[in-house]
Amino acid sequence: MTRVPPFIITALLASMTGAVALAGNESRSIAYSLPGGLIEVVADFSENSIYWCGAGDHALNKMRKPGNQRLYVWKGPSPSIAQPGGRAVTFGFTPPPQGASPALTNDVGIIGNTLSVSQAKKTCDERTSSG
Repeated sequence: MTRVPPFIITALLASMTGAVALAGNESRSIAYSLPGGLIEVVADFSENSIYWCGAGDHALNKMRKPGNQRLYVWKGPSPSIAQPGGRAVTFGFTPPPQGASPALTNDVGIIGNTLSVSQAKKTCDERTSSG
């Protein structure tokens, strides 16, 4: 029987741990900047936290928005503009024309629903029913 050196086992385990860490909700969506400061998030599975995660991650890391900046749902799940064939939710940094929603939920079907950028980004850590 061949003995595997410990450093190879350690390297293998470390690479597997890194792959697992990258498999959060961030990998489940793609965010696109739209005109007017809007963000369109296309998700591979239609679940609230995946859309919020995509918007929060894009706002924080690509647009350099502060964590206390508010994100608002401008358009609920509908056909994507940026990715034909995809389903998307559109977010903005100001309330939509319909106004902000008083809802206390993360439902992306409620126009005007709002979370802060940091709250939206935290949804990247949530376990979803899709995996």
